[in-house]
Amino acid sequence: MPRQIEFAGSAEQCALLLELLTLRADITRLSFQPGASLNPRGDIVTVEASNRASRKIVNLMSELDLLRAGAVTISEPNATIPPGSAPSLHEEGNDAVWEEVGAMMRQDTSLSFNFLILMALAGGITTFGIVSDTLHVVVGAMLIAPGFEPILRVVFGVMGDRHSVRASLASMTLGYLALCAAAAAVLPLALMFAGIEGDDLGSLEWAVYWSSIEPGGVFTSLLAGTAGGVIVASRMKILATGVMVALALVPSAALVGMGLAVGDATIALGAAARWMVEAGCVTAGGGAIILLKRTLLHHRRPAGRRPATPT
Repeated sequence: MPRQIEFAGSAEQCALLLELLTLRADITRLSFQPGASLNPRGDIVTVEASNRASRKIVNLMSELDLLRAGAVTISEPNATIPPGSAPSLHEEGNDAVWEEVGAMMRQDTSLSFNFLILMALAGGITTFGIVSDTLHVVVGAMLIAPGFEPILRVVFGVMGDRHSVRASLASMTLGYLALCAAAAAVLPLALMFAGIEGDDLGSLEWAVYWSSIEPGGVFTSLLAGTAGGVIVASRMKILATGVMVALALVPSAALVGMGLAVGDATIALGAAARWMVEAGCVTAGGGAIILLKRTLLHHRRPAGRRPATPT
């Protein structure tokens, strides 16, 4: 999708940005509003461009230190009908601007009541699915839990946003603790409905599968984690549910709580090990994609470095 980028800053900053933008041929619309910004006080420059051109424009603004010096808003028009032909709009890709990726991850992973209750509900549903050996119920829990992006956001934060590291670690820790606690809490009820005892947990097919580590499962999770990195970098968040089904983050975390609840250390420790492997696959596979995109597409000026002088 094309992007609309609005910059509010001083007259000097806006004049510099306008001078550089008027040289570009891949811009759909460019407008200037002198004195229109009250906070920060100054002018407003608005530009609409294709997805690819927008990334280059934001990279340029980073080099000029405008991302820190002014106020920047990036949005998506519902439709852009430019004057004349616009081949750049018809041939663009779907890579997101780096700041858009960060905004999406903050929205989806910041610690909140909704986040915690969804993780807890996923843990409870997973327990009933595992105890009854009903796979589609566990899959439903995987789709409910927002448990993938908090892990990948740690990698995103390491690449330039220390607050994201702290926030994502808090969300990941408390979210999966809520999932484990809910799984343990509803286990007696699930056992009663299924007519089995806690000692039978270790003999259930899916409990054994999600509390053990096999090479094929690890490789599958690595592929899923890599796919998740592509999805996040492209902001195709609707597809993230498929990643959660391919990974075993939710059932392995639930089995930690279930194993502790019935005193089955084999299940609890095996599931904890499986969860750590799954998280490692997300970090390695998805993190590699995020790093690759960051290196090849998104150029941000590190803090403390002087802005580049345009030529």
